[in-house]
Amino acid sequence: MLTVFLPLVIVRWIQFASVFVLFGSSFFWLYMGNERFAAGPGGLPRTLHATVILLRIAAPIAALSAVAWIACLLINMTGDVHSITDSEDLRLFFFETPFGTVSFLRLTLLAAAIVIVSLPWHNRAWFFALLIIGAILLITQAWFGHSADSRGLYRAIMIMVYGIHTLAAAAWVGGLPPLLLALIEQRRSTSLEARESPLDILARFSLMAMTAVSLLVASGAANAIFRVNGSIGKLFDSAYGDMLFKKLVLVAAMLAFACVNRFILMPKLRTASLKGMVPIVWLRNSVTLELVIGILVLGASATLGITMPPQ
Repeated sequence: MLTVFLPLVIVRWIQFASVFVLFGSSFFWLYMGNERFAAGPGGLPRTLHATVILLRIAAPIAALSAVAWIACLLINMTGDVHSITDSEDLRLFFFETPFGTVSFLRLTLLAAAIVIVSLPWHNRAWFFALLIIGAILLITQAWFGHSADSRGLYRAIMIMVYGIHTLAAAAWVGGLPPLLLALIEQRRSTSLEARESPLDILARFSLMAMTAVSLLVASGAANAIFRVNGSIGKLFDSAYGDMLFKKLVLVAAMLAFACVNRFILMPKLRTASLKGMVPIVWLRNSVTLELVIGILVLGASATLGITMPPQ
């Protein structure tokens, strides 16, 4: 059988990253408040424009990676690369497998996302529509993972836990790009409000992130228990356990940077002089590293989802 492990990991990685942006970057503008849409004091016009561009890039990338994901699944199931152009194999995949209906739904949603991001206006309703699409895309990823092998109530609980896990992760990681853009934009300001505005932005993001991390940790622990049927000892000396450990190390690094931002750099920014707002530069660099590690976490998640749990 043709091995598509590496291509499937890459495709899933790209899919995760693009959908995380659709959900998390859209969500960012919903909890930041209406004043951020304005061009006046407290507004983030450059960040808004850059986020719109980012979303207009993420939507088609998400659609293309979703098609590539389906192609990899089809090749993996048939063992023949030509199956992606075979009408009978395509019919069987979409109409005779549990992946078919979900694939149709996801492709439809991604087509809708492309239409929405191409619209000339971008207000709260625009971001809310992308948020809903991103949320459904994140939750339906469960049908292509380990939960697809389960049945009944157990499967429903697994999907619910997976949904909470991915939504929380996407809110956190997917919100980092607009946060970083906002800090860059605020760094250019010299007015007295320029110091208060980033503090408010950071406080709002921090409140969301703390909630997301709490849900992330709880749902992640539940996911791990589900994968080994309650026998945590099975994780040791297994490929799945090894990858899970690497992911946890990366998440711990992200949490470390998040804690530095919240409990060290934010207080420094609050007391910084207007002439030398060095702490906002430190915050920008710290958020950049947090985002880079977050991208690596997505790679670990992409690998973990197709790594066989220990039996």
